[in-house]
Amino acid sequence: MGNRLLFRLIVCALALCLGSCSGSMLIRPSVQPEDGYLIRGVRVFTGLPGMPLKENMDVHIKGEKIVRISPERLEAPGARVIDGKGKTLLPGLTDFHTHITGGMIVPWGSIMPTMRFNFEGCLYSGVTAVVDMNGKTAEEMNEIASDIEAGKIMGPHLFSCGLGFTGKGAHPMPMLEKLKEKYPWFVHPFFPEIAIEVDASAGMDRLEKQLAAKPDFTKIYLDDLPDGTPKMKAETVSEIVRRSHEQGIPVLIHIGRNEDVKIAVESGADGIAHNVYKEPLDPSIASELARRKMFVTPTVYVFHNLNTFVNDRNYTHYSPLEWETMHSSAVKALKNPEPYNEPKGDSWSDYYRNFRETYTGVLHPNVKALKDAGVTIIAGTDAPNLGIAAGGSLHVELQHLVEGGLTPQEALISATSEPARILREVFRKNVDFGTVEEGKGADLLLVNGDPTKNIRDTENIAAVFFRGSLVDRSH
Repeated sequence: MGNRLLFRLIVCALALCLGSCSGSMLIRPSVQPEDGYLIRGVRVFTGLPGMPLKENMDVHIKGEKIVRISPERLEAPGARVIDGKGKTLLPGLTDFHTHITGGMIVPWGSIMPTMRFNFEGCLYSGVTAVVDMNGKTAEEMNEIASDIEAGKIMGPHLFSCGLGFTGKGAHPMPMLEKLKEKYPWFVHPFFPEIAIEVDASAGMDRLEKQLAAKPDFTKIYLDDLPDGTPKMKAETVSEIVRRSHEQGIPVLIHIGRNEDVKIAVESGADGIAHNVYKEPLDPSIASELARRKMFVTPTVYVFHNLNTFVNDRNYTHYSPLEWETMHSSAVKALKNPEPYNEPKGDSWSDYYRNFRETYTGVLHPNVKALKDAGVTIIAGTDAPNLGIAAGGSLHVELQHLVEGGLTPQEALISATSEPARILREVFRKNVDFGTVEEGKGADLLLVNGDPTKNIRDTENIAAVFFRGSLVDRSH
């Protein structure tokens, strides 16, 4: 791509960490009726593996909990009654890979939404919990999460790592260095920190400082991006994992190749961010992931979209829900694209070009390889990103997981009960969402149709409940 476009792309990518610029409201607060909500005659997808759909159920929501689920007609005189006929009630969705503090990237756009707009886009889309994979410091992210739980910020449940750790000169540092070339030296000190560089002998004090802030997990970058750039050494990866585990903090590792997964497995890490996307996944590695009970968040859509966006130059392929969760400035930019050329020889241009020639050919088969090996698959988007908005994009990710070989039910589980289980068992968080059961938290998504038969029905949203309250989506 041209230098001008590349420059803007990098600027936008860094804005993921800044979360600057304003956005309009997608949702508004609502007050729960005296006796809550009563959904009548609804089909219930509990999210529990192996559990069949429950047909024609009445569901009573009061306070922040699911009070009753019954095949018998329930009465709640002070409740607001919602007709569930022809609809499916399922747990609120979890996006296990976001960079939620910044904005969707449109290289020729000038305005991007704030973190709060992203939060609203998530709740508008029925995404009631997100995992942030690198944004602000652990202290800042912990404060944001606390404000959400206290009701000071309208947003989904938030779990985060603070800043990620990378090797000297490794991803995402080349992105920052490319941008610095465009500015005089005296501006460089004002650039934001986008990751913490460490090696076996230096930088571990930063790790200890972040661990002391008690992030929900530690993230490590282990990917040559663009191709041929440095990566963190294996011994450094293992040391970060060791120190994190000593303090009871799990570790997720961003990978790109089979060799990266091998290092992650040998280090004792808990999960993998992205799937192998630069080559076919080695079945023996997939089997080892399953044996060690490590989970993988494939993020298929972000790579698919990179190819669609950069190589196919298709900027209008989005679903109605995706358009609805995009900031108006992004919509305007996408519908008025700026032409550009892709000179060969530039490492970033070649990197993006490879999504057409190599990466898109392995994305869905590598999901199937995970499934065949019995690996736990968790849904995530890497949103916001190039041409991807937070919220609506998770629904498209579920469609890609189905295209990769999961059944619609398995895809739904990857965004509901399984991420909740990981948060409880691996992250050691006391979460009560992820399933539709009596006594559980009322983070719920009500859709028209049956997404266990047609996964696209998750986009036909009739209502969203967060902590028991109906989300006002009447923007």
